Amino acid sequence: MNRQLTSRALSFKADFSPLLKLAIPLILTGAIQSSLGFFENVFLAQLGQQVLAASALVSWLFFTMISLIFGIFGSVNVLISHRYGANDQLGITGVLRDALILAIFLTPLAFLLFWNASDILLLFGQKPELVALAKLYLHGLAWGLFPKFILIVAFELLMGLGHSRMILIVSMVSIPFYILFSYILIFGKFGFPMLAIAGAGWGMTIADWIITTIVCVLLWFSKSYRQYVRSVFAWIKPTYFWEILHIGIPMGAMFCVETGYFFMMTLAMGWIGVETLAANQIAMQYLGGLTSVVFSASQAISVRMGHLLGANEINAAKKAAYAGVVFSVTYMLLVALLYWFTPRTLISVDFNPDNPVNEEIIQLATVFLFICAFFQILEAIRLSLFGALRGLKDTRFTLVTSIICFWCIALPAGYYFSIPLGFGGEAFWWAMVAGAFCSVVLLVRRFHSIISSSHVTSVP
Repeated sequence: MNRQLTSRALSFKADFSPLLKLAIPLILTGAIQSSLGFFENVFLAQLGQQVLAASALVSWLFFTMISLIFGIFGSVNVLISHRYGANDQLGITGVLRDALILAIFLTPLAFLLFWNASDILLLFGQKPELVALAKLYLHGLAWGLFPKFILIVAFELLMGLGHSRMILIVSMVSIPFYILFSYILIFGKFGFPMLAIAGAGWGMTIADWIITTIVCVLLWFSKSYRQYVRSVFAWIKPTYFWEILHIGIPMGAMFCVETGYFFMMTLAMGWIGVETLAANQIAMQYLGGLTSVVFSASQAISVRMGHLLGANEINAAKKAAYAGVVFSVTYMLLVALLYWFTPRTLISVDFNPDNPVNEEIIQLATVFLFICAFFQILEAIRLSLFGALRGLKDTRFTLVTSIICFWCIALPAGYYFSIPLGFGGEAFWWAMVAGAFCSVVLLVRRFHSIISSSHVTSVP
């Protein structure tokens, strides 16, 4: 009996310890980076409601574009982790080289999008005075897209190598730069001109150039990374450009599909009523913030599986995926308990629950949080399986499941029951739960099908 308990304890440690070593720094990194948006909102809110509203338009566009880029370059850490597990140094260098080429290629396209995005916002019926303010912000951000893309690639290299603590350190050092330069240029401090909303864009751009330069210098001279970085200018075969796109484009498209779904859901909640929209926003802020932990765990699953599959340890990779699911679900169960037993405490962050004027919003938000708990438990399984399948280089199936379960099931069902049938916003949330459940069923079957196949290989 004692031997069995010891064996299980060692097995538990072997499965969870490497995963947590990757996941915890990524989780802390996500929390630190999310603070940037908070400070930007605080600064811009002091300039008035119109400035804050204009910044919301920019944030939505920027988040959508970065989600696409982040998804495409997310393939880099998958490919590097496989080659790292296979001890293929030239392969790592080749992936890094082609990712940098892709970043250079995508920069002018993204620049043109940001420079002319004001016309797109006008087509969506936004007020011209808000678009004029948003244009100043977008033009400032546009000049920082190139270093932003290079920095994303550098982070993907570090993640693929399993050096998530280095990403955490860089994030801790960089966030004060972003906040400081934004503050100085928004309000015109220390002798600099007051650029208002444009200062938020230029502050981000200046910080991006400084941080990216520092990171590139560190990678160039570091003993741990220079063997990969200093060879990127040499033409090494094979080419990984198309493999990056083959894995990355479905990932980027999936992120856009899911971001677009929540945007459409928000519009629908607004059609139901102002109180419903406000209550939905309360639930969404907790959904977005707390799910970032599971998203970070999902990235750690991808990297850990890539290392193990690269070393041809398929059974260990399977256990790593299961360990990731257990960790994510356990975390979300704890979150669900908060939603179920302390909803008014959570809601009080935004609205005073003792004020009778807010009673309808409080009741709606309580219901939404109750249902959101079920959705987030399923989301924990779903995102963990996304990470597992990403580690297996299967990203197209996850895109298809997102389209089917959210756009073909949850969105039409949520709209039909919420608005024509009059069940209100809670029907939209239950439809999301149904869509997530269908997605989990499909992903579980897909994962078991691939991981059990004898055709799983680490390096194509």
